[in-house]
Amino acid sequence: MPKGPVGNTFSEMLSLVAMGRGVLPVGEQTRLYHPRPDLAYVPIRDAPPICRGPVWLASNTTTRVREFVRAATDANRASGE
Repeated sequence: MPKGPVGNTFSEMLSLVAMGRGVLPVGEQTRLYHPRPDLAYVPIRDAPPICRGPVWLASNTTTRVREFVRAATDANRASGE
């Protein structure tokens, strides 16, 4: 199976889509945070929601990272999600 073009960054991938060189399934937030007049964001209604969360290298785990994740988890729990 032939492979399509490769983008090294999210912006590059969006540009490839805008040039008609592929498609990129993204979460609904992408439409809000990356509005582009040259792209059409088409909902995939029968797909499950894309869940996101923080990720980091285990070798970069610091007190600051652990505190941020704890605060984000607490805030999410408080919002009822």
